[in-house]
Amino acid sequence: MLKQIDKEKVLMEFNEKYVVDQWAYKFLEADEIYKSDKEAIEENLMISFEDICKKATELQKKKIKGEIKYIYFSLLMTKILEYEGEYRVDLYDENWFLDKQETSTNLDLNFLYVPLFDFIRELKEKKKMYGRTITDMDVENIMLGEVNKFHVLAVEFLKNTVEKFVTTPAYDEMEKADDIKILAGEYMDEAEIIYTP
Repeated sequence: MLKQIDKEKVLMEFNEKYVVDQWAYKFLEADEIYKSDKEAIEENLMISFEDICKKATELQKKKIKGEIKYIYFSLLMTKILEYEGEYRVDLYDENWFLDKQETSTNLDLNFLYVPLFDFIRELKEKKKMYGRTITDMDVENIMLGEVNKFHVLAVEFLKNTVEKFVTTPAYDEMEKADDIKILAGEYMDEAEIIYTP
């Protein structure tokens, strides 16, 4: 008679052996990637942010978009599942999610997520030692658990970067509400305020 495998127990062992606390090392890797390519990363982010501000200003000049009251940086889980570390940036008037004039772009924060994606690829190789007990779906679930830690890192990065964003001429030219709020979170979900004037 074949012995039934306790999948939960195997997953716990896999997690303890290969996953627990690995995020700390992956954060260090992300920091190294950033340091080695800081100038290009920041330049690309600034260009993307300025472009979206210019787009909003054009819509405002045509009187089809009001003052910007909310700027929302969103984690895109669909992109994460495609191994792309992109965040969506939306500029909303006072109507927020009901703003009829979509003004959005994606920011490339891949440098923060590359260590996570590499780690998940490694886990997919290691799971082969467990036969069919651990599946690709199990590893994807591990990634979804780990991505929250990387999202916290991304929000902290954005808190620092937003200070540079708000000094650009394109941001300055755009019509903004006096009480503008810049937030970061998951797409159309919970968010935290990362900047107020």
